[in-house]
Amino acid sequence: MFDKLSVAGYEKTSERTDYPPTPGAYNCIAWAANDTHHFLWPQADSDWPFWSPRIVTRAAFIRAFRGFGYQTCDSSRPELWFDKVALYELNQEPKHMARLRRDGAWTSKCGGAEDIKHFTLDALESYGGRVLTPQGALRKAEYGCPEMYMKRFIPLGWVVRALQWITWKLETAFPYVGFWIWKRRQ
Repeated sequence: MFDKLSVAGYEKTSERTDYPPTPGAYNCIAWAANDTHHFLWPQADSDWPFWSPRIVTRAAFIRAFRGFGYQTCDSSRPELWFDKVALYELNQEPKHMARLRRDGAWTSKCGGAEDIKHFTLDALESYGGRVLTPQGALRKAEYGCPEMYMKRFIPLGWVVRALQWITWKLETAFPYVGFWIWKRRQ
């Protein structure tokens, strides 16, 4: 899929989940936020946190991830007691996110395809490789390169994941609860 990825090495860590409205669909932004129940993107046909504007800008992504306990930081280097995420941009527009694993490797969700473990952030840099669209056609992948990093204190991450779990359970039992949390797909 990505020229650098095959050279840098990667491991497939899940099966394909596809795109909405397929049940169980999630994307790289949701995966970076430890959320496998939503397809997060600031456009009308996706879910997006209510506290962030629904526009595709770095500022909107920063605001969304601040709601998950993250703050901007200077590097992708692992830090003791911190989770990290990286935002990929092309022409100053967000395109992809990856999350740092405890073992120092990175994990990404490739659109509606599988989750992968990659060993470097630049393995996903791309400016025109081919990917499969939701309609089954090939198109050029343009993730750009990592441009911004955020970190979150690990114990705060435990609290956020517990709140996410409670939210998912409430959404399952009472579907209208999601309207209070997410800017829902239109």
